[in-house]
Amino acid sequence: MRRTLLIASSALVSLALSACAKAPDPKPSADTAQQPKAATATSLKPLEKKQYGAAITDKAPTPLNSLVKEPEKFANQTVCTEGVVAAVCKSMGCWMEIADESGQAHIKMAGHSFFVPKDAHGHRARIQGKVIPAAEVKDMCAAQDNCRGEAEKETGRVAKIEIEATGVEFLD
Repeated sequence: MRRTLLIASSALVSLALSACAKAPDPKPSADTAQQPKAATATSLKPLEKKQYGAAITDKAPTPLNSLVKEPEKFANQTVCTEGVVAAVCKSMGCWMEIADESGQAHIKMAGHSFFVPKDAHGHRARIQGKVIPAAEVKDMCAAQDNCRGEAEKETGRVAKIEIEATGVEFLD
């Protein structure tokens, strides 16, 4: 009798523990982890200012997709592009990553001449600046302030496209 009671009690405890066990969180796929989450107008903190750096003169943006597919074609050219801010420098706001469904770009504020808000994550931005050739990117960031290293810590990887922005305009 005692043995049956002991087995029944053990079974109930095991059943209770397994019912309370939390299922593991599903891991995001590589594709979803790299894409910025869409923010709704009510979920974003409004930015005090919309324009940073020089005024954007080119109002016809080059799709980020075009920059990602053919970066060499745009090397050393001034371009205007748009995307959602996926990451921002937490120290000063001297760099940010913008992205859309086609890819992402690493944006540096021209020689630290201006900074964007550190809470700009999720906002849509239009950027005007010079596309930096891939050969110059590594030396430039390592020599100045290691912004790419900081960005890699925050985002896991940094965009292959580097733009030295002369102006940034937040669209929302």
